[in-house]
Amino acid sequence: MLDGDYTEQKTEADAAGVRANAGTGTTYTFCHICEQICGLAVTTEHGKVTRIDPDRDHGFNWRDYCVKGATAHLALDHPSRIRMPMKRVGDRYVETTYEEAIAEIGERLKGIIERHGPEAVAGYLGNPSSFNFGASVFYSLFMDAVGSHNRFWVGSIDQNAAHVVMEAMYGNPWIALQPDIDRCKCIMLIGTNPAVSGMNWLGRVADGWKRILRAVQDGADLIVVDPRRTESAARATTHIDVQPDTDWAFLLGLIKVIFDNSWCNEERYPQLSGVERIRALVGEVSLDDLATRCDVPRARIEAVAQSFALAPSAMAIARTGPAQGRNGTLAIWLAAVLNLVTNRVESPGGLYYPMGVLDILSVGDRMFPPSKAISRVRQLRAVAGAHALSELPDEINTPGPGQVRALMIVGGNPVMSGPAGQELDVALQKLDLLISIDLFQRESHRNADWLIPALHFLEREDVHPLLHALNPRPFVQMARQVVPPPPGMRPEWEFLRDLALTLDRPLLLGKSWLNSVIKASRMLARVTGNPNHAFSPRWIERALVMAGKKFKWKDIARAKHGVAAADAPIEFGVLFRKLATADGRVDIAPEAFTALLRQRLADLLVDASDPQYPLKLISRRRMHMMNSWLFETSVPRMRAPTGSIVELNADDCRDLGIADGAQVAVESATSSVFALARVSTSVRRGVAVMDHGWGGRTFDPKAGTFQANGGVNRNQLVSNKDLDPLSGVPRLNGTPIRVSVVNARA
Repeated sequence: MLDGDYTEQKTEADAAGVRANAGTGTTYTFCHICEQICGLAVTTEHGKVTRIDPDRDHGFNWRDYCVKGATAHLALDHPSRIRMPMKRVGDRYVETTYEEAIAEIGERLKGIIERHGPEAVAGYLGNPSSFNFGASVFYSLFMDAVGSHNRFWVGSIDQNAAHVVMEAMYGNPWIALQPDIDRCKCIMLIGTNPAVSGMNWLGRVADGWKRILRAVQDGADLIVVDPRRTESAARATTHIDVQPDTDWAFLLGLIKVIFDNSWCNEERYPQLSGVERIRALVGEVSLDDLATRCDVPRARIEAVAQSFALAPSAMAIARTGPAQGRNGTLAIWLAAVLNLVTNRVESPGGLYYPMGVLDILSVGDRMFPPSKAISRVRQLRAVAGAHALSELPDEINTPGPGQVRALMIVGGNPVMSGPAGQELDVALQKLDLLISIDLFQRESHRNADWLIPALHFLEREDVHPLLHALNPRPFVQMARQVVPPPPGMRPEWEFLRDLALTLDRPLLLGKSWLNSVIKASRMLARVTGNPNHAFSPRWIERALVMAGKKFKWKDIARAKHGVAAADAPIEFGVLFRKLATADGRVDIAPEAFTALLRQRLADLLVDASDPQYPLKLISRRRMHMMNSWLFETSVPRMRAPTGSIVELNADDCRDLGIADGAQVAVESATSSVFALARVSTSVRRGVAVMDHGWGGRTFDPKAGTFQANGGVNRNQLVSNKDLDPLSGVPRLNGTPIRVSVVNARA
């Protein structure tokens, strides 16, 4: 791995450092907050970031640039930011050195492993780490070294359903099909609002919402399926205001109508298995029953099915909305079935598998070894290598072999972003050791024994092959370091690497002797002054780029605005040539899915009109926020943070005697919160809407003070027991609630 390109890359890094230290200049990088990875032009003056603009010469995307990226630098010098390792001493925190932190944490972990075994050590990987290649990869290496399968991650809150479906149908949990929007004549969006969030979720479409609008102007149908008249639904040709958590019934209705009318396209059928099982299943169900379940008139289901099936090209895209319910796997699966039986996969104007910097189907199990781990308490299988966050309190609270006694949270705030956070908060206090790696001490870390600082993305330099593998066209960019981190601060991956070495457990491939090689590489880096000589993420980044065979490292290192492969047209059909399934075909009727579907069809409509909890709670997203990790820069700039507002249908408000602005109690079987009512004409009857991501605190560990962040945490209302049985995702959308007046505003 040590070749001339390293020297060239070191020169690039030094040049970036010179620009930052000189105090003036513009550095080109990309945003690490959401999947849109917008190109950024970052201006520095006197060693400080003064302005962030879109990089209009970016090789992939700048048009989705938003307020989150524009204000990302405000976290750099925030007074509450953690800048050195801090350990709890009594009821306060004191700064210490990395050497002391690694030695003391290492000793405590050794003791826990010796007494209770490796499964007593658990980890949680949060959303920011998904955009931090070094932290995410070395977290996995660290957990491999410990030998623990007790891994939890943020994807179990919103995207596990997609991974379960991908693995069952295509043989790999990380397959993501991308939309050919510009040639599509019928676009169906299910539970996604790209007017606010952009066209992303396990993959991205640059400027996707505006491209959808241009397609509509050119005559395409835009069908939006959502219980709320979202910003996207307001521009749709058809809005289907489906009952929350019943998207599966609507989609099954479409498939039934299509089969009943012989509107299927059988061109791809030889590459599919299970077609006859689907045909038989829809033959058994009643369209009237499905219409009742989703509360969409039969005639509307029939009309949408006809529009979709007979359009020259079409696609159905189901995303976060349905995925955050107890029927999320069914909805994501049936959307995939709808696309496949109408030949909307690997065809122009449909969905396709992109060949990017990294071919997931080729690296497959080598990069993401399939996990068969079963959780100790609830006996649920891990998804995409991790257990559901909903299970973590039980794993901490339940005595016995494998009980979690130490937890490392890497870039996450699970008390806020997961269900029933109050239960997790209590459980975290019972741990023998709690370690947080983050920019700030947040609600989930308030009882941490150790606080380890994290680098801001503007302080890092890396190439993220896994993130770029989800681009619809081959494109990759080296993220540049804009400013150096605070003096003495180390990247998260380095802390994780050295902690694993201190534990004297094999960091690579289960081979203890490789630890000596890693230690020698650190010594070589010190002697040569070239940090890339030490074992680091750079070694893995280069190996993955080489494996993809699309780009040369030196081209990536030189390109200011990223580098794209030659403008080759989309290659259709790759998915079917590379399938990782046993028989080389897409299984459109996995047994576990059809069994759960039959169970749901047999269920009575009990909770559709539960008199105790007659409303269904759903989420919405604001442009300022990304889950629960932009509190520190979002709240101070917002005129009126929205975390304490519940939106209700005007007719429901009239029936309940709730006036606009009234203080109300929002109650579920799990918990209750107080909020201010907002009467809405955009929400269907029986539905309540509250923002996801608010209500936590940010602590200043030096001063011992904290900042409250913009409202209440609506996730307290969500049970960590009421889950999608196939994915472990909680019912964040569809939780039954009731709302009652507490104190009407004068």
